[in-house]
Amino acid sequence: MKSGKLFAGYDFVLVGLTVFLIGWSVLNIYSATIHEYSNLYIKQAVYGILGIFIILFLPLVNYRKLVNLSPIIYAVGVISLIAVALVGTTILGAKRWISLGFFTVQPSEFMKFVIILTTAYILGQTRSKVDLKTLLTTAVVISVPFVLILKQPDLGTAVTLLIPVAVMLFVGGVDKKIILSFITALFIASPFIWEHLADYQKKRILAFINPESDPFKSAYHILQSKIAVGSGQLTGKGFLEGTQSKLFFLPEQHTDFIFATIGEEWGFIFSFLILSVYLLIGLRIVYWGTKVKDAEGKYICFGAASLIVLQAFINIAMTIGLAPVVGITLPFLSYGGSSMLTFSLIIGTVLGVVRVHNLEKPQFS
Repeated sequence: MKSGKLFAGYDFVLVGLTVFLIGWSVLNIYSATIHEYSNLYIKQAVYGILGIFIILFLPLVNYRKLVNLSPIIYAVGVISLIAVALVGTTILGAKRWISLGFFTVQPSEFMKFVIILTTAYILGQTRSKVDLKTLLTTAVVISVPFVLILKQPDLGTAVTLLIPVAVMLFVGGVDKKIILSFITALFIASPFIWEHLADYQKKRILAFINPESDPFKSAYHILQSKIAVGSGQLTGKGFLEGTQSKLFFLPEQHTDFIFATIGEEWGFIFSFLILSVYLLIGLRIVYWGTKVKDAEGKYICFGAASLIVLQAFINIAMTIGLAPVVGITLPFLSYGGSSMLTFSLIIGTVLGVVRVHNLEKPQFS
């Protein structure tokens, strides 16, 4: 089969934008870690190649099969989260990983993909607007992984699970009164939520409000990240020339704070380019979401776009002091196989939706 026919119906603009981010990731992880680790960029390159493979070949599987299998995939995801609690590996005080010998996996990351599929399956069963029964079913389904991830503890990832679900419910036409009631209940419950946050989570929020109050502890990440980004100015210090990361002032410069490394070495112009790429990816997926007639496909598109764009926005906002540090990755750019493969699965599924739409729509000669 010719490659043109094999990849018929693909959105190569979306493919190109995603591959650009993956390549940019390997380049910047090399710069961020070569002074400390010799092979992390090689591992990221392997993750990136696997991600590109998923992006190119997952769409060949009809996404409706994935949606129909979502209850089973969801069950596997929840079991993996329970396994983390029982036999997980603890790193820096958090138990979020399962060791498989040569590498570790973070099941909470993969739940982002699982939740998008499962929510699309639930909402797709109802052909009218989202009713109370569907809403309650969705709430129960999301609450199980949410609680399990929250106990790891991983507030950032737990909250990101809610993003695509909220957007998909909104697209499904959930009653505005329900949305207003939820916001009101959240506001009323905020003191209770605050009291049950871990001490380090409270300190991060207070550090966001007033970083100068604790510059060497809870606010250290934010202050050093802002210094790194600001020092890059318009065009940056140059590739491999970042001082905040190379002199070990900037913590987690290859994971949660990779954007600070980019800002320092490449400056405002390339930082703005990265922001634009995320926006274009989001807009492109939303465009297809408005075109697709199939309900499940539409929900997948809107869920995927919201997760990628808003997670990128939150990550970048925290690196420049516009949001508390919540410990979430920058999609496709941060180091980590679980994150890379999760977002590759999401993009691959979206491309599957696009492919089915393009191949099934009437062709006029």
